[in-house]
Amino acid sequence: MSRMQPSRREPAWAVVAAMVVLLPAAGHGDDAAAAAAKAAAERDARALGWLFQQGVRALAAPPAPPPDADRQQREQIQQHAKQLERMFQPVLNSELELIRRCCDGLDSAARKRILAAGREAVTVAARGFTERQFNGQLGRDDFDPRRETRSRLEKALEPLADPAEFATYRAEVERREARRAEAARLTILARVDRQLDLSADQRQKIEAELTRSWRPQWARELGNRGDMRINDYPPAPDDAAAAIVPHLAPDQVAAWESWCRAAGARLLGQGFNLHLDGQGIQQSDPWWSE
Repeated sequence: MSRMQPSRREPAWAVVAAMVVLLPAAGHGDDAAAAAAKAAAERDARALGWLFQQGVRALAAPPAPPPDADRQQREQIQQHAKQLERMFQPVLNSELELIRRCCDGLDSAARKRILAAGREAVTVAARGFTERQFNGQLGRDDFDPRRETRSRLEKALEPLADPAEFATYRAEVERREARRAEAARLTILARVDRQLDLSADQRQKIEAELTRSWRPQWARELGNRGDMRINDYPPAPDDAAAAIVPHLAPDQVAAWESWCRAAGARLLGQGFNLHLDGQGIQQSDPWWSE
C-alpha cells in the first residue's frame, strides 16, 4: 500500500495512474495486451489527474468579481467628483478673494500659479469627498473639503507672497475660523438648551467646556438646519457629548441618551452636514487671470 501514497513532487495524474495500474487484472493476457492496457490506463490517469487539479484550483480560488465592476465604480467616482468640482467652485472663489484682498502685491505669474493650485485643490477635495461617499467612510475622519482647499492654497501662497501680506492673510483666516467656531458652539448650546432646559449655570459650564475642548469637526453642526427632524427630534450634537454630559442632571442624562438614540450623528447620513450650493462667491475676480 505504501506505493500508493503520493510524494510532494508527484503530479496528481501519477497518483491516479498508480492506483489504476495496481488494480488486479481480470485475466492472463499476453505481454503486448498487458502493455497496451497499461498505456491506456496511464493516458486515462493523466486526463483524470488534470481534471482533478483543475477542480482543486477552482475550489481554492475565491470567486472573481465581475470583470467590469472596479472599472465601473472608478468611472462613477470620476463622474460624481467632476460634478462636485462645480459645487466646490464658490468655496475656491471665496478663498481666492480673501487672498486678493490681503495679498494684492502678487505679480501676474504668482497669481496664475496660485489659481492653478486652487483648481487642483478643488479636484483633490472633490475626489476625496466622492471616494468617501462611495466607500461609506464619509464623516468617519476629519476630512473637510473647505479645509483641504484652503490648506493647499495657503501652501502655494506662502513662498510667493510678501511676508507681511501673508501674515495679514493668516490673521484673517484665524479670525474667520474663530468666528465659525463661536457660531458652532452657540448652535450646539442653543440646541441642547431647547431640548433639555438647561439652567443658567449649566449653560455657562457647557459653553466654557465647549470652548476649552473645541474640536474643528464640531463646526459641522452649522450645517444642520434648525427645522430638521429625525424621529421627531432635532439632530443631537453627540460628537460633543464629553463637553455636555458631565454637566447634566440625572433626568437630563436619561433624556440626552434617548435623544442620541433617536437622532444621533450615526442616523444623520453624512450628506446633511455639507451644504455648498450657493455658498461663497460664484465667480473669481478677473484679477486672477491678468
